[in-house]
Amino acid sequence: MSSCDKMDCNNGLDGQWQMIEWKSSTGEIIGGKEMKLFYSFQLQMMMFQNLSVSSSYVLSSFENQHTSIRIYDPIKYKGNGHDEILPMSILSQYGVPSNGIMKIEKLSSDTLVLSSSEFGQLIFRKY
Repeated sequence: MSSCDKMDCNNGLDGQWQMIEWKSSTGEIIGGKEMKLFYSFQLQMMMFQNLSVSSSYVLSSFENQHTSIRIYDPIKYKGNGHDEILPMSILSQYGVPSNGIMKIEKLSSDTLVLSSSEFGQLIFRKY
């Protein structure tokens, strides 16, 4: 996914975000920048990257519901119409709960905070 000068239809959510802190639902720090987790949003598509494992990525659809997002239909892009449909559980490594719903606690020009009861709170910086 790449950025362009098109209108932002996601109220500031569009773009690339680096996870800088992951807290459990009890407030325990699970990880930070060293985990090298990235989210990218564009139109109704999301891309998840875990650069500590490899340079591969997972795509999914999402709905911006303004106070929350709903993530669904993860796929592994293979090209030529041979995409691989993946289970939602593949996104747990990125802090996405099994139901795909994450609350937007904060969204500004440089900070995104998402949370779920299953995985706690994820704090991102825009880059």
